[in-house]
Amino acid sequence: MSGPQGSPTSTLEPASSDRTTPPPVVGLPGPRAPRGRRRGAGHRAPIRWGRVAAVLLVVAALIVGLVDDLRTQVRLHHTEVEQTQTRHAVELAGRVLHITQGMLRRLAAGQHVDQAALNVVEGELATAEQRLAQAEAGLALSNLDVAAIKACITGTQGAIAAIASGQDQSAITLIGGVAPACESLEGPGPGGPVYPFDFPDPDLIDVGSTSYGYGTNAAGGNVQIIESTDLTHFALVGDALPELPDWATPGDTWAPGVFELGSRFVMFYATDDGRTECISVATATSPIGPFVDHSTGPLLCQRTLGGSIDPSPYLSASGAPYLTWKSNGGSGQPATVWAQALSTSGTALAPGSAPVALLQPTQSWEGGVVEGPFMWSSDGAYDLFYSANNWDSADYAEGVATCAGPLGPCTKPLAGPILTSQASFAGPGGASVFLDAQGNPQIAFHGWLPAAVGYPNARLLFIRPLSFTGATPTVGPAG
Repeated sequence: MSGPQGSPTSTLEPASSDRTTPPPVVGLPGPRAPRGRRRGAGHRAPIRWGRVAAVLLVVAALIVGLVDDLRTQVRLHHTEVEQTQTRHAVELAGRVLHITQGMLRRLAAGQHVDQAALNVVEGELATAEQRLAQAEAGLALSNLDVAAIKACITGTQGAIAAIASGQDQSAITLIGGVAPACESLEGPGPGGPVYPFDFPDPDLIDVGSTSYGYGTNAAGGNVQIIESTDLTHFALVGDALPELPDWATPGDTWAPGVFELGSRFVMFYATDDGRTECISVATATSPIGPFVDHSTGPLLCQRTLGGSIDPSPYLSASGAPYLTWKSNGGSGQPATVWAQALSTSGTALAPGSAPVALLQPTQSWEGGVVEGPFMWSSDGAYDLFYSANNWDSADYAEGVATCAGPLGPCTKPLAGPILTSQASFAGPGGASVFLDAQGNPQIAFHGWLPAAVGYPNARLLFIRPLSFTGATPTVGPAG
């Protein structure tokens, strides 16, 4: 992308407030807070032994009570630890199942699965087994189905061993047999996440009867890719961007935006060139990739404006390609959402074009932040969806602006967001809009579970129907 408005195209760099976080790790409960103490201003008085004896009895009773309370706390702590270990075993086993399914897809497509990938999966399985053994050695296992966890781990181990020995068909059979046990552990329930693992900044597209989701880097790779035929059950395909260009920092790839243009798929993504957060682009002939980035440097960085992130490509009503993104803020300018025309190939900024500022934080609920832009064109109208506030909190929310065209100008028709924390999720954001197989608009977004908000917890994938029948888009309830 280009630099500040009016300047020639320049490299922009990533340094986002919505930075990718490592895969979530379930933590143990923290130390119990000490109780308050009262200190009186005592005075000298005659010693009354009866009163002293009574005080000693009270103190003894208090000590007994405190000891009993401590024992209770210790028992509760052990139970919490066991539940934590078990939850971690469930999470790891499920994650390994999805990664293994991705490996099988690669084998079926004639692609290579290297030993390093197998070693990673085997390591996670070993950790899952250890967590489960630690939990079983304790007093309780919550209400989780330990038999299902064991079946999931054992079956997935067998599949990994089969892949390693070249017995692909055996691996496929094993995974098919164990998948129901693993998936039974995830059970999101109505209105819950449709993918139970960390999947921030989701971008979903529909190709034929299949929906593909692209997300910020995590255990699934530089750019996670998942797929579904019903928008309820998603499986991990693998890494959409297995190789990064030499200038990009490994482990720092997030907020991918993908669109289909002609006979290929184009992916913009945020990364780090070692100095600033920037934007780059990769292409593929299939929605599952592999996407390839042959660049020798970033497309866009806006270094003087704090770096550039959250790219999202879109088509105008006439089919012309454009790109929106966010600059983090700097040189006296706040966080800003920008747009610029793309070349006909969709992989470069249009020659002679300049970036246009579309949006800045102007409302109190935004907390001084606007980011994660997504432009949607429908019946000649343009709606700019965006996230605002602190990404690491329940205050994060999704807003919308209406725009006169693909380059704005844009205005905010509402005094608040269109999507905020609810019973099923907290801090929704990073949204994208797409049409399902039936042609109905849907909005995909990430959110924390209400009881697990903030790093290092996971941001999970949610989907809701979207209506454009009113003056502004409205998010409907879960189907």
